[in-house]
Amino acid sequence: MRIHKSGDKSVDFFTSYMQLVLQANITSVENLEIYMAQQFFQNDLSSLGPITLANFKQALQIMIRKEQ
Repeated sequence: MRIHKSGDKSVDFFTSYMQLVLQANITSVENLEIYMAQQFFQNDLSSLGPITLANFKQALQIMIRKEQ
């Protein structure tokens, strides 16, 4: 999926994106976090700015709670 790097990504954006990734090919939230760091952030979590990073972390916590 092509992602434009402009603008801050919302928590809703990340939760929706992560749900799609989980359905497609990732089996756990732990693997999801690794996948997102590598594929979405190109191994640089700060590359899209502090707001996007904070929203990503918040969305990841939501996904962890859903999995439990």
